[in-house]
Amino acid sequence: MNETEYKGIGHKEVNNLASINPRFHRIASMLLDHIIMCIAIVPLAIFIFVIVFNFSENLNSRIGIVLLFFPFFIYLNKDFFNARSPAKRILGYQVVDRKTEIPASELQCFIRNLTICFIWPIEVIVGLISPSRRIGDFIANTKVIPAEKIKLNTLRLEFKNTRFKANYIIIVIIGFLYFYGLSFIYLVHQ
Repeated sequence: MNETEYKGIGHKEVNNLASINPRFHRIASMLLDHIIMCIAIVPLAIFIFVIVFNFSENLNSRIGIVLLFFPFFIYLNKDFFNARSPAKRILGYQVVDRKTEIPASELQCFIRNLTICFIWPIEVIVGLISPSRRIGDFIANTKVIPAEKIKLNTLRLEFKNTRFKANYIIIVIIGFLYFYGLSFIYLVHQ
């Protein structure tokens, strides 16, 4: 199996695109990540929306909006485990620090994904131009490199073996401030 080949849903289409131009393989990774994360977080988002809607009289409007942003917080942390999102695992990519080329920290992965909420379509265009770095990578000083393909079930083991780090507190604080700021902007324009 060559480096761009993989087995799975739509593997023939992705391999055909990758054989035409390797840039499409990286874009396929971005799109597959988006699809997987949407499938994973949409039920949670609906559940939270129902709770916020039913208890909106008892909740501060900003707290309710911040709760609605929680699924997006999960989305922004898609690369959390070993700097590899689900699609990066399947297609063989990893986020690394640009200078050291070691796997990016959880904080770097979170920061690189902050641009997704605002300029995701532009990130796809930048990904076509520069497959190893998108706008978020320039901000977080990271890049995406080819890596060994691994199965999705490794996520469960990595989650189980995760130990608490100070980075996690920083991620939660930045995430809260980020979404609190978005809720403020939303409420001001309402």
